Amino acid sequence: MCHLKYLALVIGLFSVVVGFNASAQKRTIGSVEYVQIEEADNMPFLTRIDTGAAKTSLHAFDLRVDDDAGRMQANIGKTITFKTMNEKQQFHTSRATIVGVQTIRNSQGKEQRYEVELTLTWQGQEKKVLVNLRNRQRMDYKLLIGRNWLAGDYLVDVEQPPES
Repeated sequence: MCHLKYLALVIGLFSVVVGFNASAQKRTIGSVEYVQIEEADNMPFLTRIDTGAAKTSLHAFDLRVDDDAGRMQANIGKTITFKTMNEKQQFHTSRATIVGVQTIRNSQGKEQRYEVELTLTWQGQEKKVLVNLRNRQRMDYKLLIGRNWLAGDYLVDVEQPPES
């Protein structure tokens, strides 16, 4: 019985050390940062890091689906062309494959958005993530980073200033 208590203690200490080590390897990111989108020629966006958002969202307009089927779900797997713009009014036209359709609940009700996979870069570290496309023209931040990009890699420090 004594050996079982000792074993449980060792396992508990190992779990604490592994948990500490895992969080020590995460990078700290501020609540507002400059993030580049590879598929937009690495155009930088002043980005809001939002732990309350499940998914990442990009300002996109003039969306055109190749061979549009008329229903969003039927367009999964097709190529979408869209324009995006950062806070400095720099524009880029991008193309990506639609990988899904996401239903979002917000203060206006429910809306559906196309999802594409994009590569986002912060301080030289690239990460592919699902991004939903939405017209964010009236919003201060044209790129919103959600938990799907943060998970496993980042801790958010709201007092950390953005690096340019």
